Amino acid sequence: MNKRLAYVSSFVDRHGKRRYRFRRNGYPVHYFKEPHGTKAFEREYADCLNADAVPIGAGRVKPGSVADVIARYYADNSFMDLRPSTQAIYRGVLERLRDKFGDDPIRLFDAERLSRLMTLMRDRPHAAARLRKLFAQLFVIARRAKLVPHGFDPVRDTKPPKAVSEGYHRWTEDELDAFEAKHPLGTKPRLAFAMLLYGAQRSGDVRYMTRETIADGRIRLDQSKTSTAVDVPVVQPLRDALEAGPLGKSTLLETKGGEPFTPKGFYGMFKRACIAADLPHCSPHGLRKSAARRCKDAGCTNEQGMAITGHKTEKEYLRYAGTGARPDLADEAMVKVLANSALRLANADTQTPVESR
Repeated sequence: MNKRLAYVSSFVDRHGKRRYRFRRNGYPVHYFKEPHGTKAFEREYADCLNADAVPIGAGRVKPGSVADVIARYYADNSFMDLRPSTQAIYRGVLERLRDKFGDDPIRLFDAERLSRLMTLMRDRPHAAARLRKLFAQLFVIARRAKLVPHGFDPVRDTKPPKAVSEGYHRWTEDELDAFEAKHPLGTKPRLAFAMLLYGAQRSGDVRYMTRETIADGRIRLDQSKTSTAVDVPVVQPLRDALEAGPLGKSTLLETKGGEPFTPKGFYGMFKRACIAADLPHCSPHGLRKSAARRCKDAGCTNEQGMAITGHKTEKEYLRYAGTGARPDLADEAMVKVLANSALRLANADTQTPVESR
C-alpha cells in the first residue's frame, strides 16, 4: 500500500514498533491491528471509514449516568480490541440507548427494569439478546468504577425473548436455478452469486477477495469474523464465473467507481438482483446456508462441511446446514430396519428347539 490513506498516521510506540492509527474529527480513534500494506489492513481501514460518528456533546455527561458508562466502555480495552465492524454494530446499539436513557443513573437499571426492556423487544429477539449482552459489559465497567455496588449484576437475573426465526432464508435449489437463469455469466450479480455459493464464505470476506485470494485453483483466506483459515477448491461453476467476469482491478468485486463494495452497497446491489429474479425474500447471507445444506445433503461429514464453510462448531454448522426432514434418509433407514427384522425372524425359524429331559 503505497498511497497515503486519509486520516491514517503512524508513530513508534514505547517498544520501538511502528504502529498506525485512524484519527478523524468527530469519529472514534482506532489503532490498527493488522500489518500495514496487507489486504486485512485495507479491510480494517474501510471499516473505520464506515463507522458512525461520535455524537456532538457526547463528552458532556452526568457522572454515574448511562451515558457516562457508555463513554467509559468506548475507552476500555474490551471495546477497543473489538474488530471495527463489531465496534460499529455495538456503537449503533449503545447510541440508541444513550439517546433514550443517557441521563438516567446506571444504578436504576435493576433486573426488573431490564426485564421490561426485554419484554418490549419480543418482536426483535436477536436485538434484545445483543442489548442484554452489552448491558453486561456496561455493568462490568460500572462496578470497576464503583458507580454501582460490588456484585451488582442484574443482567444475570434476566432472560432475552426466545428467537423462533432461523435467520436469513436458506435458498432452495429452485431459487438457485431461478437466479442463475435471470443473471447469466458475465454479469456482476452472477459473479457475486458464484463467489458466495461455491466459495461458501461470508459476504464480508467475498467483498475483499483478490486474485491472490483465489490462486492455483484454491480459495485461501483467514475469515475476517473469526480468523478461521480456509483452503477450499475452486469448483467449475465458480471457475466459469471468474473467467466470465467482470473482475475488478483491486478486488474481484468492485463498484462502478472501481472501489471495494461497502457492506450496505454490496447488500443493496445483490438484493436488487434478487428482486429482479422474483426472489425478494432471498439475500446474499442465505447463500452460505445453501452451501452448507448442499454439503449435508451430499452426505459430507460435519467435519468436511466445516472445512468448507469455516464454521468453528458443529452446532453452528448444523444451524446453517439445516436439520429439516430427509425422506430419502428415512426410507433408507426403514429398509435397513425391516431387513434386520426379517433376518432375525429367519434365524429364529432355523433354530432347533432343545427338548426337555
